[in-house]
Amino acid sequence: MAPVRQELAREAKVVGLRDFSTPSLEAVERRRWQLWVVAIIVMAALAAGLVLMASSGAQSVGLFKHLPVRVCLVALTMGFALYVLEKEVHLRRLTRMLLDERVLTAALSNRLKELAALVTVGKAVNSVLNLTQVLDIILSSALELLSADGGSIMLLESVDELRAVCVRGHSHAEGARLKVGESIAGYVVQQQEALLISGPASTERFKNLVLQDAPVDSALSVPLVNRDEVLGVLNVHATADRTFTEYDLRALGLFAEHAAVSIANARLYEAEKAHVSELVELDRMKSEFIATVSHELRTPLTSILGCVQTMQRRQLEPAVTVDFLDTIDRQSHRLLRLIEEILDVQRSTTGPILRTEDVDLARVVHNVVRTQAALGREITVRVPDLQVEGDPEALERVLINLVDNAFVHGGAPVEIEASAEGDDGHIVRVSVLDRGPGVPASEVARVFERFSRGNSVTAPGMGLGLYLVKTLVERQGGHITITARPGGGASFNVGLPASRSRSDLEPVQVQQVQGQGRR
Repeated sequence: MAPVRQELAREAKVVGLRDFSTPSLEAVERRRWQLWVVAIIVMAALAAGLVLMASSGAQSVGLFKHLPVRVCLVALTMGFALYVLEKEVHLRRLTRMLLDERVLTAALSNRLKELAALVTVGKAVNSVLNLTQVLDIILSSALELLSADGGSIMLLESVDELRAVCVRGHSHAEGARLKVGESIAGYVVQQQEALLISGPASTERFKNLVLQDAPVDSALSVPLVNRDEVLGVLNVHATADRTFTEYDLRALGLFAEHAAVSIANARLYEAEKAHVSELVELDRMKSEFIATVSHELRTPLTSILGCVQTMQRRQLEPAVTVDFLDTIDRQSHRLLRLIEEILDVQRSTTGPILRTEDVDLARVVHNVVRTQAALGREITVRVPDLQVEGDPEALERVLINLVDNAFVHGGAPVEIEASAEGDDGHIVRVSVLDRGPGVPASEVARVFERFSRGNSVTAPGMGLGLYLVKTLVERQGGHITITARPGGGASFNVGLPASRSRSDLEPVQVQQVQGQGRR
């Protein structure tokens, strides 16, 4: 800049603007006007003299009759013309230099605005990690940088879908979705190239173009890319008296590079925050699980030890001894069940793949009902002749856990029913139904989580039963859902693939098995 300043000062002195080290265009134009006014006056006087000298001819009198005077007058006219021409050349050079300086100053001003916007985005990266706030700062800075009227940021929600997550100027477009490849934003993401739109957008070039309420004559759209991963697209549109240029497109492209970094950081922060919350919740559940296991294991052990110690200290009546032995037997089985439940969960997630074979559903249900009848539980069964593909032991464990859950958390009567579903009966649905309080919609997903015990923290068990059910069902290629029963209660529905071939085994027709109602 120093050589340019020196050149401007030198040119200013040449044209007579000695009071200005850096004259303005206005001062130069005034100097040009003064020069030409003086030039016109002087040239008019000299022209008049020449005309008078030419018209006097041989009759010239006074000074004009002498040849040297005439030569001097002509030379003076030519010299003054050259002087005016030289000054005009320097004035034009000075004007050109001042115009270049103004252009450079404007470019530097725009560059400073661009850098200021980038600094703002940098501050957002370092001080704000909330994704919503980061997006708002980015869009506001982009609109301020380009003096734009409105715009939007659209992020990839999935591999082929964009969603508007931050909008200015068209608030009703918040949350709008479009496919990758569709409209302008979808095209930019697909091609990963920045676009300058001047005039109405072409419906032939942009598939399923989304038209704005107010027509946009000038717009910019640039992809948000971080480490070769496309995150979304940044769109801005101009006011009525603003037309974007290629320079604006380059500026927005540079801005978008920094914006993509801030968006990626905010997303990473939110993902880590969610992961930390998940770990905290898992730690809480593990602590609760340890407390529950300690309590659940201590209860049967205390009963067993109490009975054994009492029997060791004194002679008991035969009836009392039988009662104590019965207590020891029941509590021992309870303790064994708790240990098996823990081991089953471990095996279900890390053990070998379950075997797949044709399973007679009625026979499995009969085994489950017979086991529950031994505990005094009454179950109504409606199971036709159906076969499924799965592991018979795993399926029996699933039904035992669902029935046990129905009695503990639901209410009698408990029922088991099955039916074929689908157009060709390729899915078999097995349902365990109860008449308890049901499962709230907000708790449906949570009841299948590990260590979850619903809203009942006093209920027996460790919250592993339904988790084990879901794991075993999914490992057999099935699924499980929960629906509410008309009139109250819950229905746990297990969907399993139907057998591709008929079994040669005769199905066991189980209609109803009743116990003595002990729960």
